[in-house]
Amino acid sequence: MSKKNRRYGRSEHEQNTRAQARSEQPADEPFETGRAPVPERPAPKSFNAPLWAGIIVVIAVVAVLGFNMFSSKDRLTVDSLNKPAVAALDGGSEVYPANSKFAFTENAKFGYLPAPTLSELGDGTIVAADPKSAPKAMELKDDLASLDRDSFLSQDIKPPRKNTSPGEPITWDQMVDEMAGDTVLMPAVDSPEIAGPVLKKIAEADIADSTIVRTDDAEVAKAASDAEVAVMFTGDYSSSSPEDLEKSGYSMVAVEPDAVSTWTESNLKVWGTGVKDEKQLKELADAGIYGALSTNPYSIQPSEVKSN
Repeated sequence: MSKKNRRYGRSEHEQNTRAQARSEQPADEPFETGRAPVPERPAPKSFNAPLWAGIIVVIAVVAVLGFNMFSSKDRLTVDSLNKPAVAALDGGSEVYPANSKFAFTENAKFGYLPAPTLSELGDGTIVAADPKSAPKAMELKDDLASLDRDSFLSQDIKPPRKNTSPGEPITWDQMVDEMAGDTVLMPAVDSPEIAGPVLKKIAEADIADSTIVRTDDAEVAKAASDAEVAVMFTGDYSSSSPEDLEKSGYSMVAVEPDAVSTWTESNLKVWGTGVKDEKQLKELADAGIYGALSTNPYSIQPSEVKSN
């Protein structure tokens, strides 16, 4: 081979080598010319409007459900009662041991409003117990003032019917703690000394709108009204007028069936006492009563809840 051919041969080989090197060079590295490659423009991201709209709707629905579930609790209030409401005096003392824990639990279970009579023990504890009848029902040698909280809770309450179990006493604080919000409580409060701690517990439990204080004491009525708690007059209504009761802080009144028509014309919510049966309750409801009080609520408004 001549020198000329060898030179051409070397030149062709070098050209092939350089071409191969250029073809193997990464695309993102600059060429030997020193120029930087032009960056590729990213592909535009697509926006799926219907999908995002659907996601937003779902989030909104979940937020509303979560708010309703966790920020508010359904509870029974005075204003939400179905009329006529029926309250069980002393828990329904013709049926259950008077003012017993079992009686009040059954009241709430079957749709009746627990209406305890409240008293004060020797140590200042407020309890559900009628100071006149409780000592006999508990077979005490002395009155309720002789007991403190522990000795009171250790008593048994005799049942009103044969072949039924005795009842377990309960304090006012226990009653509120266990039943607040599930029903409307209707305590009878006869003195300002009892009213103080009773209203304090109502305020602590935030159940002013789920409580009706029953009393004939003007000081108790004013204190309860100032605390924005509904107050029912349980005294001698024949010597009182609706206007005077309203000025004293009362918003409700308890009357016998024959006086209902007169009092329903007032601004006070009227509750019937001494209602005989379901038929009379219906008649009084048609006449405009708000509710009724009974020691045997089943006799005037049979429960729709069936027990086993």
